[in-house]
Amino acid sequence: MKKVIIIAAAALALAACTKSEVVNRPAQEPISFAPNALSTKTLILPDGNAPEQLAFPTTESFNVFGFADLADGSGVNYASPLMDNVNISYQGGDWKATTGTYLWPATGTVDFYAYYPSSLTANFLTGEDPKVLELTGINLGTSVGNQIDPLIGYTLSQISASKPIVNLVFKHITSQIAVTAFDATAAVALQGKISIEKVVFNNMKTSGDYKDGTTSGKGTWDNVNTNTNFTSFSGSEVLSTTESYLSSGSFIAAIDNSAAFVVVPEGIVTGAGAQSIDVTYSIAPYSINGFDYPATPSQTVNIPLYGKVSGNKFQNGKRYVFHIGISLDGANNEILFSPKVEGWSTEDINNITIDAVNATLL
Repeated sequence: MKKVIIIAAAALALAACTKSEVVNRPAQEPISFAPNALSTKTLILPDGNAPEQLAFPTTESFNVFGFADLADGSGVNYASPLMDNVNISYQGGDWKATTGTYLWPATGTVDFYAYYPSSLTANFLTGEDPKVLELTGINLGTSVGNQIDPLIGYTLSQISASKPIVNLVFKHITSQIAVTAFDATAAVALQGKISIEKVVFNNMKTSGDYKDGTTSGKGTWDNVNTNTNFTSFSGSEVLSTTESYLSSGSFIAAIDNSAAFVVVPEGIVTGAGAQSIDVTYSIAPYSINGFDYPATPSQTVNIPLYGKVSGNKFQNGKRYVFHIGISLDGANNEILFSPKVEGWSTEDINNITIDAVNATLL
């Protein structure tokens, strides 16, 4: 079980105590956390293979803001946070403050706001209504498989008297991109001739500021910038008719850490700065309909993304899998004919009578 210790609201009265001090009150207990999330590495799995929630990796840490309501009628105390951007890590079987001990208040409730990774610059904007957790200057990184995956988690109105372990469910605030590829050729004799060599996503966004208020993980992005071209696949693999996720250098049954990447959610546009996919492939020599076709060297097709994503907008916490089929059926276009015979037109010819007795015409 994962726990985290927090200085209780009751400890707020002890102005002389620092967060590194243990407030020794028998009635109080350490605040413990049980975080759950799809972490940066663990999240990169195909749809259907990843459970709803995975345990937060014990090798990572996250940060927490905590605000107490001492049930005295004054409301939540935002002026003196119970936990002010406190780092939480896994220690001795518990998730707790990396430095210092934080305890539950004797009464009231506590609101917790958490984010990952702890390297982000975070501010809690108490002057806004609703209150806002702000992450500024986020830079996701531009190398597939080596990005950060920012997560947000809230749990509000935790009753102090019950001294619960604080369950945090982190949500992704970026969009995830993954790719599959397959040989879409219908003609069996032509299947297995296509090799995919490169897949590049153009003009994707990787940096900006994020604010989250009342709907965890569904906040807004601002100051979005940095156009990045992601090479999500580079290699040379012969396609089969079985759809496979692309990884960086080989095909595997399930996507690996390098096969997907995350981007800042944004609107998909046309014209200047339009997002698109460049797919580069080659074709081995083949014969069809009595003709021998030479090998086709690398050639690239550009696929605009506009019109291919619902609402023309990437959304927070949503995984977009682009299924790319490549077909050689065009090579099967032999010159063919489709002859038809028009129906007969009828003209009635009358007044012809044969005299059966005399075998003559009447």
